[in-house]
Amino acid sequence: MSYRDPHSFTDLDQGRIKHMNLDLNVDFGSSRIRGTAECVLAAPAAGPLDLDTRDLEISGVSSADGTALDFDTDHADEIIGTRLRVVLPDGTESFTVKFLTSPTASALQWLEPAQTDGGQHPYLFSQCQAIHARSVIPCQDSPLARFTFKCTMTVPEELTVVMAAAPGEARAGGEAGTRTFAFEMPQSIPPYLFAFAVGNIVSEDLGPRSRVYTEPETLQKAAWEFAEVDTMLQNAEHVFGPYLWDRFDFLVMPGSFPYGGMENPRLTFLTPTLLAGDRSLVNVLAHELAHSWTGNLVTNASINDFWLNEGFTVWAERRILENMHGVEAKALSAAIGRNGLMEAMESFGMDSDFTKLEIDGAGTDPDEFYSLVPYEKGFLFVALLEETVGREKFDEFVKKYIKQFSFTSLTTAQFEEFLNAELPGVAGQVGAKEWIHQPGLPANAPTFTSARLEMLETLAKGWSDGVRPEVADAAKWSPDDWQIFLQALPKTLPEADCAWLDENFKLTEQGNAEILSNWLIIAAGSGYEPVYDRVRSFLHEVGRMKYLKPLYAALHGNDSTKAMAAEIFAANANGYHPIARGGIERLLAG
Repeated sequence: MSYRDPHSFTDLDQGRIKHMNLDLNVDFGSSRIRGTAECVLAAPAAGPLDLDTRDLEISGVSSADGTALDFDTDHADEIIGTRLRVVLPDGTESFTVKFLTSPTASALQWLEPAQTDGGQHPYLFSQCQAIHARSVIPCQDSPLARFTFKCTMTVPEELTVVMAAAPGEARAGGEAGTRTFAFEMPQSIPPYLFAFAVGNIVSEDLGPRSRVYTEPETLQKAAWEFAEVDTMLQNAEHVFGPYLWDRFDFLVMPGSFPYGGMENPRLTFLTPTLLAGDRSLVNVLAHELAHSWTGNLVTNASINDFWLNEGFTVWAERRILENMHGVEAKALSAAIGRNGLMEAMESFGMDSDFTKLEIDGAGTDPDEFYSLVPYEKGFLFVALLEETVGREKFDEFVKKYIKQFSFTSLTTAQFEEFLNAELPGVAGQVGAKEWIHQPGLPANAPTFTSARLEMLETLAKGWSDGVRPEVADAAKWSPDDWQIFLQALPKTLPEADCAWLDENFKLTEQGNAEILSNWLIIAAGSGYEPVYDRVRSFLHEVGRMKYLKPLYAALHGNDSTKAMAAEIFAANANGYHPIARGGIERLLAG
């Protein structure tokens, strides 16, 4: 009996789709994609084969010779969608599904021209993690079911398609006024990494293996911001070994993109909020690059094992940061992460099962328990292992881990088995069972300190006693300094204190989204009226959940701004990605 993903109808004992040939036709008028998916099996199969769908219209299923096959969509689940059960004749090697997406597909956001930088053309992008690929293509939508693919996509001729795959030729489409773009992904991926965007998209090479894509209006700003990408790539290879995806290209998304980044192989997606103009937020790019090994090569078997992706990746991101900018930069980044971790754990409750590394998410939508816990608690556990055995020995362990499990999907139990085999006794030494299987944060969690970190936290902790930073000194602080200081301040301040901060440091005018969001959370939660206009415009400009959720929570949690939260959301909801929109709806309903 194969391991079963609790968030998928996939049963690998029935058979596995190893390759898909996709033909997709994008219709901006109806906000729908019409497509066919030829599914090639790893071995001949017979009998029922279950695929995942969500709000897909299935118009037919046929065998390789065109014979219609029996199928049903009779079984549905509120969280994981609708099962497409295809009945395969003996010896079936491939079959084809014809389908049509819904205008409200949970993975897709359709943008009007006015919602783009250029304001002239529509835009479409996908976001399939964690279980949203099933709303775009019928598939075995589990990290267990890795597949390769070829894809053609037809769009209006004035638009360009980019995809997380190797690009092929672009040619005139079958209908007047259209173009068809071809792509191939020769390395196997889990379905959540299937990704594409359609719009007025241009590019610029940054190095021999890297290229940035954006709308024309953003290109030069993005090219400057991420100019160090080749150095990052070389640092990552030093930690993990050779980069196996040929190219590391990335796309700077419209503002409504709901995450900081998404590690789609060959075409990482990045939020435009990283374009701070000072390269202070490029660690997110380092994070997505590190995913090329931990996540894209070695993948969690299900969302229950998500920490295997994110914990190792945050650890690697900070190793890259340390190599490029020194130990203090790593310490500051780890401190910011620790603050976020404690907020996440407190929001769940320290005894919640969702503060464990390995969780049981069955029966719950993964979008509802998405948090920093697998990222930052996972990082601390991986850092503890490194600290315990030493860097040189741990680097050897990581490289062997990557090599042994590349292009596979791993459970936490399999990782524990590998850890015990390669580093005997270390799991017991660090208390791995407590880290992985118990809620909360173990007492032996590593700490990362620096003189600068201690100075900033001491200043913030003394605020209530009247301690204030010297204005001339604080005006020279780095973005990381400001993040740490603001995160350590009380969450609500008197009006006079808010005014002092804003008048001296012009925080409401900040162009750095991390500093601005941390400030607005405090100011809005304190009912400081001079920031209300900036709160409204910020929540209109950004779609990144990292900023939306805590800022809406601060407004919703204050009686004087609760109605404002609902009003702002009503005005902007249609501009948010469905994943972000659903999360805020749940928050405001609480």
